[in-house]
Amino acid sequence: RGGSKAKAPPGPKAEPPATAAPCPQRCRRAGTLQSNFCSSDFVLTGTVKSVSRGPPQEPGWAVLSVLGVFKAAAPLGLPQPAKGSSLRLQLPCRLCPSLKKGSSYVLMGRLGADGAALLPPDAFVVPYRPQQQQLLGNLSKRPCRGSP
Repeated sequence: RGGSKAKAPPGPKAEPPATAAPCPQRCRRAGTLQSNFCSSDFVLTGTVKSVSRGPPQEPGWAVLSVLGVFKAAAPLGLPQPAKGSSLRLQLPCRLCPSLKKGSSYVLMGRLGADGAALLPPDAFVVPYRPQQQQLLGNLSKRPCRGSP
């Protein structure tokens, strides 16, 4: 009977922290490699070296080793050739996209106002398979038309 835990006295209610981008109720990507290619600011393949989700009020970060860059609307601060270099991606949502250290992905994201590479919750992220290399190469050669 003596094992009950005492509750802490009620304190002032904390405001929920403001996040850069609210997370959707369900993390789900839409479309295909082809349909997301032109609407993304950058398209690359990489292997996740580390993921840091950080405190709730701050964005998380993923650091990856670049395997290939297929599109970059602006320089991502990568040397040429980019293969093997490290890139830091901001993760505004703590839940998605779900990235696992040591796994390789095709990542299609946006550039923030400060020029940082972002992977918003709706970013197109899929596990990388070598067969996708040729498809991504072909997509990068096609001109993208203006936004619909």
